[in-house]
Amino acid sequence: MRVTFPHIGNLWIALRAMADKIGFDLVVPPLTSQRTLSLGARYSPEMVCLPFKLTLGNMIEALELGADTIMMIGQYGPCRFGYYHRVQEVILRDLGYEFKMLKQSLGMMRMMKYITNGASLRELITGFRFGLAKLKALEEVERLVHRIRTIERNKGSASQIYRDANKAIDGARDHQAIKLAKQVYLQKLKDLPTVSSSYTLKIGIIGEFFVVVDSFANMDIEIELGKLGVQVERPQSVLEWINLNPFTIFLGLQEKDKSHRAAMPYLSRHIGGDGQQSVGEKVLHAKDWDGLVHLEPFGCLPETMARNIMPSTREQLPVLNIMYDEHTGKAGVINRLEAFVDMIHRRKRKSTEQRV
Repeated sequence: MRVTFPHIGNLWIALRAMADKIGFDLVVPPLTSQRTLSLGARYSPEMVCLPFKLTLGNMIEALELGADTIMMIGQYGPCRFGYYHRVQEVILRDLGYEFKMLKQSLGMMRMMKYITNGASLRELITGFRFGLAKLKALEEVERLVHRIRTIERNKGSASQIYRDANKAIDGARDHQAIKLAKQVYLQKLKDLPTVSSSYTLKIGIIGEFFVVVDSFANMDIEIELGKLGVQVERPQSVLEWINLNPFTIFLGLQEKDKSHRAAMPYLSRHIGGDGQQSVGEKVLHAKDWDGLVHLEPFGCLPETMARNIMPSTREQLPVLNIMYDEHTGKAGVINRLEAFVDMIHRRKRKSTEQRV
């Protein structure tokens, strides 16, 4: 059995760590590229959202490498993402591929036991913890990268260190090696030459989970904001998503989502996907951030609802909405970011002068 899973941010690093510890054959698709998007868009329904097209492209590329079993998220609810596997399975079979589709709705433990030929509970927990340790280390390095990018003297240095950290942590063979790699690259970031800035901005990135955490899908928006001297705050992450997953409660990873409570005055019920969280993040961080960039794939109903609710909240926080599909151009996204950041800079300067 050769198992694969579509890319969602850095999740593949945790899955590969689990595969090494537990002992199953994992086929990691090539990192998402323009070819991935072209394949996914070619065989997808025209109006389906970008995450569908990208994950379908990942599946095709993995099947080309010899995968015969696909693991895919699949839970029934108000978000279409939970139904993707059914449509994707039909498309792939129509293309002539032979494989088995495993859905998370089967139950995580049951699915993992199947692909590992009945690994013990102890082995599964050991593998999960090892994978999660790598994700935690990566995200700790990433948080510092977001701060250093705004003040680094040589633009691009922090991003290169982060890429090197990814490789080092991915290659770590045990928990001690993970800890050492994390410490080394955190120190490298701290040692970078920096410049001072009087008007450092802090902008939150919120929206549909897949587009927010996947750098190809969002066109490296965190890097582009860093080039503009903006410190990025991103509450959503792959680790946060796993922690909110009910199948990991037995590992003690469940956390309360404060943003859902913060959204209650404006959106009192779950509307699918991350729509409620998007509204809540604006309310929750109105005093901490200088602005918000709200990301959504074209046609995402939960985020469309959130986008229309946010202007009505009492919190006066500027919001830039960016929608993505296969036709989105990076140059246009950068132009909008530059205009948004310039507007916030002027707004902050004016506010500072008025206080003086």
